[in-house]
Amino acid sequence: MVLGLIQVESAFRKYAISSAGARGYMQGMPFWIKVIGREDDNLFHMRTNLRYGCTILRHYLDIEKGNLFRALGRYNGSLGKPDYPNLVRAAWERHWTWTPQQLASAGASQPQSGATTAR
Repeated sequence: MVLGLIQVESAFRKYAISSAGARGYMQGMPFWIKVIGREDDNLFHMRTNLRYGCTILRHYLDIEKGNLFRALGRYNGSLGKPDYPNLVRAAWERHWTWTPQQLASAGASQPQSGATTAR
């Protein structure tokens, strides 16, 4: 889910800045530094940005009692509107989800190097 959110928020651009001033991969707003961070935190630092973004998303999931659609709306500031949650979910499902069956079928058609197959 987080990869889908990053894809929609910043297209994986480390130094992305929104028109509202959100920064980095997960587009954290600078005011969060005073709320959950330290004065010298840098939202362009990958680990810091991911920590903030995931903490904020968790906060919104808690507020919304696990409702991902509403939590994503809060994250984006579009609570109750479907566009943003649907974009994140679509990016997640299209590019970042997998099932064990997909992994098994991909592995079956591509033997690992050095592997032998019984005939």
